[in-house]
Amino acid sequence: MFREQFVTEDLENLSEEIVFEQLSIIIEEGKYEFSKSPISVQDIAAIALNNMPPKYICSFIEKQYPRQNLLDEVNDLKKYARRQLIKAIKKVNENPHE
Repeated sequence: MFREQFVTEDLENLSEEIVFEQLSIIIEEGKYEFSKSPISVQDIAAIALNNMPPKYICSFIEKQYPRQNLLDEVNDLKKYARRQLIKAIKKVNENPHE
């Protein structure tokens, strides 16, 4: 509601993108059984994201040419996101929303 009042198209939470990237990889691997329904996938993503630290960037240059320390943080976030997603999958499997 209030966000529309500001110019925010360059503002991005990398943690959100990373969670969905890792969720796609987990689904592709097929190692974990869980419902792929939109509700279950959203529940899994929401649970994982609630446990992720936010990592916002807002510069086009930073997105295209990230510094090494940002690349290191992103790699750490990918590992952390995967762990959070696996926990979230177990939680949703134990307590399905559907």
